[in-house]
Amino acid sequence: MDRQVGKSIDDPDAYPVYYRLKQLTTKPLPNGNLQQVYAAGREGKCQVGYELNLSRNIVGWSIVEKPDECVIEPPRP
Repeated sequence: MDRQVGKSIDDPDAYPVYYRLKQLTTKPLPNGNLQQVYAAGREGKCQVGYELNLSRNIVGWSIVEKPDECVIEPPRP
C-alpha cells in the first residue's frame, strides 16, 4: 500500500482503480486535502482511506474501519 503514495488516484495502476473498489465516501480534511474511503478486502468489509492532495495524488493511506477484516497491515509509525 505504501507504493500507492505519489500516484494519482486516477492512475490505472492505482489500487482502487486496478481492483475496481467501490468508493464509499469522500470528505475534506482540515489540512485542505480529501479523504476517499473504499471498500476493500474479502466481501468489501475492509475500509481503506486514501488522502489526496489538490492534484489528486495519493499522499497517505489508512485503514478506516474494521481492521480485523483487512489482510493488509496499516503503515507503521
